[in-house]
Amino acid sequence: MHKALVDYYRCRESHLPSEIAGEPGGDPGYFRIGTELICFGRSTLKRQLASQQGDLPDVADLMEVRDNGIFLPFDLDEIVSNLRFETYAGNMGEERTRLGADPTVRKLYYWLRPILPVRVRRILQGFKLRGNLNRLFPRWPVDRTVDQLIEKTLTMALRANGNRAIPFIWFWPEGKNAAFILTHDVEEEAGRDFCSSLMDIDDEYGFKSSFQVVPEKRYSVHPPFLDGIAKRGFEVCVHDFNHDGNLYKERTEFRRRAKLINGYARQFGASGFRSGVLYRNLRWYGDYEFSYDMSVPNVAHLDPQGGGCCTIMPYFIGDILEIPVTATQDYSLFHIFNQYSIDLWKQQIETIVAGHGLASFIIHPDYVVQAKPQRTYRELLTYVREQCRQRNIWDTLPGEINTWWRQRRAMQLVEKGESWGITGDGKERARVAYASLENGSLVYGFEKPFENSRPIELAQALRYVPKIVHPPIAPDQISRESAVATPSVGSNRSTVMLESTSEAARPSATPDETLGKVNPRSGIAHQPLRIAMVSYSFFEGDNRVLRYATTLAKRGDYVDVFSLRRESNPVEELFEGVHVHRLQDRVRDEKNQLSYGSRILQFLFRAMKQVARNDHEKPYDLLHIHSVPDLMVFSALVPRLRGTPVILDIHDILPELYASKFNAGEKSPLFRAMVGIERISTRFASHVIIANDLWRERLISRGLAPDKCTVLLNSPDRSVFTRSSKPEPIGDKFKILYPGSINWHQGLDLAIQAFAIISEQIPQAEFHIHGEGPQKMELVKLIQRLGMERRIFINPMVPLSDMPKVMEGANLGVVPKRKDNFGNEAFSTKILEFMAMGVPVVVADTTIDKYYFDDSVVKFFSGGNPSDLANKMLEIIQNPAARLQQIENASRFVEKIDWDVKQHEYLALVDGLIGAKKH
Repeated sequence: MHKALVDYYRCRESHLPSEIAGEPGGDPGYFRIGTELICFGRSTLKRQLASQQGDLPDVADLMEVRDNGIFLPFDLDEIVSNLRFETYAGNMGEERTRLGADPTVRKLYYWLRPILPVRVRRILQGFKLRGNLNRLFPRWPVDRTVDQLIEKTLTMALRANGNRAIPFIWFWPEGKNAAFILTHDVEEEAGRDFCSSLMDIDDEYGFKSSFQVVPEKRYSVHPPFLDGIAKRGFEVCVHDFNHDGNLYKERTEFRRRAKLINGYARQFGASGFRSGVLYRNLRWYGDYEFSYDMSVPNVAHLDPQGGGCCTIMPYFIGDILEIPVTATQDYSLFHIFNQYSIDLWKQQIETIVAGHGLASFIIHPDYVVQAKPQRTYRELLTYVREQCRQRNIWDTLPGEINTWWRQRRAMQLVEKGESWGITGDGKERARVAYASLENGSLVYGFEKPFENSRPIELAQALRYVPKIVHPPIAPDQISRESAVATPSVGSNRSTVMLESTSEAARPSATPDETLGKVNPRSGIAHQPLRIAMVSYSFFEGDNRVLRYATTLAKRGDYVDVFSLRRESNPVEELFEGVHVHRLQDRVRDEKNQLSYGSRILQFLFRAMKQVARNDHEKPYDLLHIHSVPDLMVFSALVPRLRGTPVILDIHDILPELYASKFNAGEKSPLFRAMVGIERISTRFASHVIIANDLWRERLISRGLAPDKCTVLLNSPDRSVFTRSSKPEPIGDKFKILYPGSINWHQGLDLAIQAFAIISEQIPQAEFHIHGEGPQKMELVKLIQRLGMERRIFINPMVPLSDMPKVMEGANLGVVPKRKDNFGNEAFSTKILEFMAMGVPVVVADTTIDKYYFDDSVVKFFSGGNPSDLANKMLEIIQNPAARLQQIENASRFVEKIDWDVKQHEYLALVDGLIGAKKH
């Protein structure tokens, strides 16, 4: 019970009463709970029916609230899983999938389909499918059995605890009442050719949507077509393989196609997938490398493969997020029902919004080309736009649903005095809600942000009552018409979020409004400067950019940062005094050179335009541009032409990085081109900051003047990376940690192999990886091959502000980089952060690490050798005295390069460049 409730509500298990377990038995089958719900699974009655027809056994009277908890005559987790994973339908086998029709009939239909007129297909499909609507389960047109069952159980839990309100993390960001997404499955060439016009229609009504593209046979797919979708702010997902209806027919062929589909996903820059005709076998999803899938209908009565997930909420299938299709497809409406009214869609939206769920629509470009269906589609957009405005519905994209649902899954409730807060990535968008009973009905109320954090339990509060058709707007709704400052909930940082649809909306503070601050070293009042930074990275996760910007802001400078945007972040934000402008989303883990380069150029031109505009309004004193890539320095072109100094900060040396990323040698055209870009970029800049001494020497050897280049290591900020307590003796578990990107050159496969070697000798050890990257799925497969699923864990990347807490819980850090051309010289900030947090670290003996460290502060292993890495891990684990000595030595070492010491070198460089300009 607890798992289903905790996962659904993201509440604390300690707030739920104990469950008095019954003993479900018999074969899984159908039973009912009163007249409301039909379920599938085992119960204590032990006489479930194999068919939903007939007199189903009723367990309602067996569900009891007792003095010491609640009694359920079934396993809630089992029933929920049976419904979400469609176990009741019996379609998904280990080796084959039952796809609806007789195999011979299906083969004949798909052979004739290309030449069958839509009218004939409509008659055939309508003849077969319309009779399904008379089924009692799943309930047409929207089934909420999973949601209602969980709500019913929570109601019992509240009765058992005397109706003490249960706090939980609200379903949608910023207190949104429900969510809405538009998706477009592109079936034929005519549909592909209409995509641009369909985007125009969506934009006309203020919506963005995703386009699911068939990669093979149906039509040609060229990069300009995909880029044209992405550049307009729409999403691209993969749609099946060739849409022949056989993707899930047989396991061996599915595996072959899945590999090809994964390759197309990388080529398309796609994170999501939907199968043709919504065919599916959830048991096989482990072969996919997608983040999310959109192939499971809520009710599948009008689809060839019956079933349905019986929920209006996203849910996880392993590590893949399932975003269910909760509304009837346009094809069914137009060609099976022969209707061009939106009444059915309005009815489904009402049910979904009343349950605070996700309204997910499929509109095929192929079927709205003609005027009549297009008018119906426009009517739908008009209606939804009004509903979103009036009822606080989040209109968004599937990728944003995926990001939010993953963040919410990782969030935790924490006590804050007499109220509750939230920890985890994305917490600033999350809201604490309270579940309670009002007149016996389950209601939801939000935490008041400014009045002692008391819950709202009146009619103004956003609530769930099954009969409510138009739930009122949440009290903390953020207006889309103007920028509104909202303090983030549960944040350790002083963050104010700014949202605005106006491109011109900017923070109102100016340098003139900020008093000069006294320099603590010189005692001289510092006159505020106006500084801009540009970085093709996520500001909140880039320690180097964040550290520079906040250092300048703390001394009173006005700082603009132009960066990339995660789907969970606002476009504009005031972060610890830094004005953050997020110009563009980024598709992570790009491997295609063309798409990777096009996104960079798009960001470059956006940044150049915004910098020039701001500089024209009020000139900047200095621009600090971060690489990669080096050519980003030209975003400062306009201010540079009028003499403003520009710093180019090279985080990673570009030719070697790209050669490693795209497997190119030093004699390749790519490498030579990157060297050329590096030269013109460093010449354009007034000064160059480089991340380590080896790379400084490399740049000088390629023509950079020595006096134009300064080394600033990525030193840890001890105000952030400081232990809250001394390291405790090793207990029942020994935790090994790697936090960072999951790329090939990081050598995590070596660390996993090394851990497997020592796993039997150190049975209490666990290996935790926190990060994201292109090698993640390969590592997951390696862990499975080694049988280490219960010992090695790949966790999501945590925000920089939460990293110290993660590190503090570790007993050993590993930095297992490969000794390739790039990894051999790339300085790892993680090593210094481990040192600052009092965690011993095992490091590959790369050239750069041997340059800065010795065996007294780190434990070196032979790079690329998992056996030697295993031996060095054992030495740390089995020798407590040496471990403590390394911690002590490392602590003294890191104090010498602490950012509190090194920041003055940076500030002196900034002031010197500005002073040289003025004189």
